[in-house]
Amino acid sequence: MLEWFKITLILCAFGTLREIRPSEPFVTEYLSGEWRNVTSEQLFRDVYPVGTYSYMAVLIVIFLITDFLRFKPVIILSGLCGISIYAILLWTTSIEWLYVSQSLFGLYMATEVAYYTYMYAKVETSKYARVTSLARVAALSGRFLSGVTAQLLTHMHLLDFRDLNYITFSSQILATVWAFWLPPVDFGIYFHRRNNFQENLYPPKDQISPKAKQKQSFTANVSTAARLVSLHARSAYWRPRVLAWSALYAAALALFTHVQSYMQLLWQQIQQHDEHKVQVDYNGAVEAVTTLAGAAGALAAASAERPALVAAATGAQAAAALLTALVPDIYLSYACYCLLGTLFHFTITMASAKIASQLSDESCFGLIFGINMFVGAVLQSLLTLVLNQALALQPDVMYAALGALYLLLAAGWLLALTAHTCRQTKPAADH
Repeated sequence: MLEWFKITLILCAFGTLREIRPSEPFVTEYLSGEWRNVTSEQLFRDVYPVGTYSYMAVLIVIFLITDFLRFKPVIILSGLCGISIYAILLWTTSIEWLYVSQSLFGLYMATEVAYYTYMYAKVETSKYARVTSLARVAALSGRFLSGVTAQLLTHMHLLDFRDLNYITFSSQILATVWAFWLPPVDFGIYFHRRNNFQENLYPPKDQISPKAKQKQSFTANVSTAARLVSLHARSAYWRPRVLAWSALYAAALALFTHVQSYMQLLWQQIQQHDEHKVQVDYNGAVEAVTTLAGAAGALAAASAERPALVAAATGAQAAAALLTALVPDIYLSYACYCLLGTLFHFTITMASAKIASQLSDESCFGLIFGINMFVGAVLQSLLTLVLNQALALQPDVMYAALGALYLLLAAGWLLALTAHTCRQTKPAADH
């Protein structure tokens, strides 16, 4: 078997196991149910925002530490965080422990960057596109299995919402154990590089003490990494197309992550005020369908060329968010969520492809996408601060506000495209 393919299979197995979290589609029902008795108001304003702020606070640090530690330790840390989170959810009852679990959840989501960047340091650049797609398929497969498993087990009354956490807890243990099978990375992308061009700035190693050698090596590592990060970031974002698509990537990521984070609370609100309340929650089935539709959206984006399609997709997301906010029908809300997820994967995949096509140095893929993810996390934190806490909006009103923001993003993208087209046609008209 080819070495790169074997490494990819081991990594993808970890990704699938990590994403098998059947408790996720029903986490709000569990936390607000008889087991924890946390109010929807507390979840909306106090508990869930902790995870958002934690994710933003640690993401950029984790990204740099991941490269410095050469990926594998951070992948193992990801599994340990997952174990800790679901142990807390299963065997504690206080609100304070819930805050701890949300802080760990932010770290858990931030360490996902190690899963996607490990391959860039381990396989040759010609295989980047293939291993990236395989890693994403593995993660989506885990999410799909989670949704199907959660729906079947709860619908058939085999397990309750609390019991689903045992499956998630077990899958995190298996993922952590499996992570130890990952081959270690000898060289990083920015730290511990194969060719350290800082070495010639220092005297020969046989002329200095062992302690000085260690200090010199660390200094050279940090200096090299800082210089390369700055060089790659400036060379990438200096290009207008990279900057424009990166801005779209961050905005789309922030908006959909916010939609996804609080959708279960909106469904609760709709069902509480619905005279024909659904007797069975279909959260798991909806998540499974959304995962499949999202994969289809990503595949469609691979063959899409026209940037104007993004404006149409964002406009449709605006309509879906406004519909789910203004029409209190649970089945309509389920359909709107599926549409939002599908178009998110379409937009984010198209933006990723456009950014990658503009990067001359393939080794900076991870850096640019890491920065874009961090900007998205900052934007989502601002949304949380303003919509959830400062304005203290109800879930339905908040989704109406998100619909308006989607509309603003679509209008801004169309305006940017129009300006770009005018700049291109003007020189032709002058000739």
